[in-house]
Amino acid sequence: MRVFRNSAAWILLQTSVIFGQLPYHALKLVISNYELMQDAFQKLCRAGYLEVVKAPGHKSFFATDAGFKTYCRMLHKEGRTPIRKKPAGTRNIQKAIRLSRINEARMFFAFLGHASYQTSLEIKREMEKKDARSSDSLKYSRFVGKIKRGKQVSLIYHFGNGNQRLNPNGESNASVWLREEDTIPCEKFILTETEKGLVDILEYSLWVRSKRSDALRHMQLNYYISYDDNAVLLPLTIGAGYFAQAFGRKDWPQMVRYLEDGARPADGIFLSTLDGRWMDVLVYLSKEHDPDVSVQLTIWDFQLPILTELHRRGLLPEGIPCDGYHISDYCNGIQPDLV
Repeated sequence: MRVFRNSAAWILLQTSVIFGQLPYHALKLVISNYELMQDAFQKLCRAGYLEVVKAPGHKSFFATDAGFKTYCRMLHKEGRTPIRKKPAGTRNIQKAIRLSRINEARMFFAFLGHASYQTSLEIKREMEKKDARSSDSLKYSRFVGKIKRGKQVSLIYHFGNGNQRLNPNGESNASVWLREEDTIPCEKFILTETEKGLVDILEYSLWVRSKRSDALRHMQLNYYISYDDNAVLLPLTIGAGYFAQAFGRKDWPQMVRYLEDGARPADGIFLSTLDGRWMDVLVYLSKEHDPDVSVQLTIWDFQLPILTELHRRGLLPEGIPCDGYHISDYCNGIQPDLV
């Protein structure tokens, strides 16, 4: 198979070599034209340049030795220096799921220019240098990386297709070990492949809110939103990428407050997810409200599919007025307009 410069196949081959094993879903972040991306991916697989790992609910891929050689040959022709070593790939399903999610999160933040991003594998190696046993705290965690903004640290978790059962001890140990003396704990980011995965978390969180704490005491719980862990929820989409990019800006908190102040009505209930968190909406949905009291919801444009899915499942009443802002406007230095 001939791989041409600037072709979709060349873009996909470079991506697989640079970032390592990735879930198939990650290709949508690389090439927006799905048919073009799918055709290029199938050609690379038939040529033996990519190998696919499949299991129920999982599909990932990594560059083969032949694919790596083609990548090196192409770069040499362009007078560029390829990376020295082909990134590891695995056929073990559990390891493939974990590795591909770590790499997808790295790719997501790398495309946004987050130079401060560290993967959990890099952090694990640092921890092992200080204490051989310290990295055991990450063994059962869904933690995939962290970003810094000044002295604030945000931990990144990747939940794949949606809600997952967590090991509470593993998560607690990871949080303790990942706190640095000179940093301030900040928002936790929860990534899922699709908006549906986020709605799964929101629906499960509503169910948990309807139960007494003593009724949940002896249950193994999936992840749910709480006041103590009011995480930022992001689907792995280009639109959500703009949010992650904007989050890193110094004036981000002021911009969110400015937009919320402009959208807040004089009377009634005001709900906003402009900061990426959904606790206010969860609290509203978990209680009965007077139908005569007005409700106003303000969101970003990339969150619209989440509302659509909430409506489809009957979790969000129809007819709630909603203002949506274009997150890309803010990243491009433009005052965000209404959708």
